[in-house]
Amino acid sequence: MTWVALGLLAGLVLGSYDFLTKLALREKTVLDVVVLSSALGALLWLPLLLAPATAAPLLQPWGLFPAPLSWREQALVLPKSLMMVANWVLSYYAVKALPLSISAGVRASGPLWTAAGAIVLLGEQLGGWQWLGLAVSMLSYYLFSRIGSREGIRFHRDGWVLCMLAATLLSSANALYDKHILAGLQMDLAGVQAWSAVQRGLIALALLPWVRPLPSLRGLCTRHWTVPAIALAYVLAEYLYLMAVQAEGAMIAVLSVLRRTNLVMVFGLGALFLRERFIAQKSVAIAGVLAGIVLTLAG
Repeated sequence: MTWVALGLLAGLVLGSYDFLTKLALREKTVLDVVVLSSALGALLWLPLLLAPATAAPLLQPWGLFPAPLSWREQALVLPKSLMMVANWVLSYYAVKALPLSISAGVRASGPLWTAAGAIVLLGEQLGGWQWLGLAVSMLSYYLFSRIGSREGIRFHRDGWVLCMLAATLLSSANALYDKHILAGLQMDLAGVQAWSAVQRGLIALALLPWVRPLPSLRGLCTRHWTVPAIALAYVLAEYLYLMAVQAEGAMIAVLSVLRRTNLVMVFGLGALFLRERFIAQKSVAIAGVLAGIVLTLAG
């Protein structure tokens, strides 16, 4: 599977993750969801971290046999883990407070920041069609801001919008850092994913004193089933995305646009199940995002 297909698939899975997050935050607090989903994400990788060497021939072709990381490599993974936990805290507060299509629309500005960083820091060169695709995408994101103003959201001074913008900047920085440690330093893909998940789980557990009441395992599997689903969806989306990042010829600026196909999934699920407003206007903005993706791929 090419890095383009992996990027698109990661975006679709990420859209499901965003929708599940909105459902979970209707019943639980932000810190509840951050702590529980981070801990469960670490547990998903734990069996693979403990897998014996005899399992390597079976797991390695799928990128699921984590290599042990040295203390130096663990230290290099730590900034990624810290950025991701901070990103989740900020973005979850925004998702809880804003309409899902609006919060996702703000999040979709990520390709602009990632592309700027990839050009300045990584020396990536975009073609004319890719620049046009980014421009169309940015225009569509501006349209989302105009729609948001009709819902009483002032993008330039709304605290929740600013939280999502800060989370988006952290996500873009994390994407560039992924490229550095995976493609630049040639660190093991599965090792980075697995140990980052463990680090995130430990970082999130530091927030546990603020989580009350403590959830039961039975409650997670019944009433709060969305929390385990969030953990699984994110682990899968990250797996697909980082496989794309490590692929030969992969461009972070383009991948960041492809991953924003989550906006299409979020829009569809929000319209069907959450009764979001201004569907027709948001459809135009969605069409612009899709046009931007097509133009980016044409380059």
